[in-house]
Amino acid sequence: MRLALAIPDIRNLGAKISVRTAPVAAVFALCLLSGCAMKSFSIESAVPDKATVTGSVAPVPPVDAKGAADQSTVRNIVSALNFTQWGNKPLPWSNPETGSQGTITAIAEKKTDTGLCREFQTSRESFDGVMLYKGETCMQNGGQWTLKSFAPL
Repeated sequence: MRLALAIPDIRNLGAKISVRTAPVAAVFALCLLSGCAMKSFSIESAVPDKATVTGSVAPVPPVDAKGAADQSTVRNIVSALNFTQWGNKPLPWSNPETGSQGTITAIAEKKTDTGLCREFQTSRESFDGVMLYKGETCMQNGGQWTLKSFAPL
């Protein structure tokens, strides 16, 4: 008998709760919907505003430190080569700093108005892959060699 009396009490309690919370829920829903009615949503408003610029410092281009070190290694070998005794043999090179290596396959020496220049062709094997490069190094007035160009073929 006690069980039969408890069930109707729970049902009445549930009815009382839903009747009391219905007006609160309706007011809450109206508040939420009133915000949507104030401003409509469009695709144009979803795009970020690019008019405001913050942190307008130009990004620094990435420096290929490994490539620069390899270029210096090749330049040093080409400039130190005794051109008269070379004999057009492939000349291997390696850079222990970067782990790269390659072979200089062609060197041509030419005299220009500014001084002595050597054009060369080399391969470069690194963790990035294998590439062929063409470059030019020239002797400056002080006897120092500078790399004028070094670009992939």
